[in-house]
Amino acid sequence: MRTATKLGVLFLCLLAPLGLLAQRTKWTEAMLIERLNQANEHFRTLTASLQFTKVTAVVNDTSTETGRLYYSKNRRVLIEMVSPEPKEILFAGNKALLYYPKMKQIQEYDLEKHRALIEQFLLLGFGTKGDDLKDAYLVTVLGEVSLSGHPNPVLHVELTPKDERIRNNIHKIQLWLDMASWVPVQQKFFEVGDDYLMTRYSDVKVNLEIPRSKLNLSAPKDTKRVKPRV
Repeated sequence: MRTATKLGVLFLCLLAPLGLLAQRTKWTEAMLIERLNQANEHFRTLTASLQFTKVTAVVNDTSTETGRLYYSKNRRVLIEMVSPEPKEILFAGNKALLYYPKMKQIQEYDLEKHRALIEQFLLLGFGTKGDDLKDAYLVTVLGEVSLSGHPNPVLHVELTPKDERIRNNIHKIQLWLDMASWVPVQQKFFEVGDDYLMTRYSDVKVNLEIPRSKLNLSAPKDTKRVKPRV
């Protein structure tokens, strides 16, 4: 019996270092900001598959779109939606161009007055400097968590916009950050009421060269262009 007990104690002692290695880091806001600042210095491009899920609580409606994201640090972004309806969305400078292949039409929107708001949501977490995040949001680090589809723990962060105009539309945002690339693998935007938008990213690749064609619309040159009133 004593021999068995000693072997058991020895076994536990041998396992102890492994247990310590498996312990998750207790993240602070300062640690997060520092890591994001470091990642920003090296971030250039990103490609990923994406899934948008919009939940409208008042009518109990859920809609989902899937596609691909191509992002460059010069703030040129192309989103190719493939389901349920093919369309392309290009953000370049202060313009947004929406191409609908079935309609053979490009809709052009001027974002000059709303560029900052667009960047807060569309580009949030992609190459974002930690200092800029801290300036724009109250940052709460919720800790490392497991996320379905990801073999390693991710860092769960909650953001509360400091700008009242943004809070009137989106009062809270949650990010799940990959702790190798420091880009989001999931985002959740909480709107006024119980509505929310969830974005999930997979097959994420950082700093690979993106073909020029993937940062432009694929529309033929003679595609009709319109400027809808908003």
